[in-house]
Amino acid sequence: MKHFFFVLILILQFNISSAQVILIPSISYDEHGFLPGKKFPIYSNVEKFNFKGKTVSVKIFDDRLSEKIDKIECSDLKLTNTSELANPQSIIKIKDYIEKIFANSNLNIDSTSVDKIEFRLEALDSRLYGVGYIKAHGLCQMKIKFNNFEKIYCTDIVDGDKNSPLSASAFVTRKTATRFMASASIRENIEKFLIDIREMNK
Repeated sequence: MKHFFFVLILILQFNISSAQVILIPSISYDEHGFLPGKKFPIYSNVEKFNFKGKTVSVKIFDDRLSEKIDKIECSDLKLTNTSELANPQSIIKIKDYIEKIFANSNLNIDSTSVDKIEFRLEALDSRLYGVGYIKAHGLCQMKIKFNNFEKIYCTDIVDGDKNSPLSASAFVTRKTATRFMASASIRENIEKFLIDIREMNK
């Protein structure tokens, strides 16, 4: 029950402050609640990074209501925005990914750092698409700003793709497939951003 009220307060903060989040403490997910931890996995990095303990300040914004995107830049599929992913709580999954990938990359989060990163979630959805042979798509678009650098990162990842957690012939439920692919799409965008930052520092 405590977790429910904590999440409720968090949602109200999203609405009041344009969804600004300074990385919040870890939250335990009820297995019967929204996007349970076991069914919406947080995948480890595909790419290996070592930022040697660099510190950055991180803020997350949920811009989905203000942007109202019905199609992301890298896909022809229209977003439905009717799944559980449309829930404001799904922004917590972005937080979880940032914390895990940054920790795995020797990149430390410190609110006092002069190097500031803003993650602005513009779209997050999943789609089952096709006739007869159905493919599961994970769709995510973020605008990420690092100091004076700004770029839109977009992913449409499909089961069977190179970095997909599911093979094209995986036997899973439809809901599991869409959750897994949506999760992978978040990871892909964050890793694309870190690849750009790594190239800048060469």
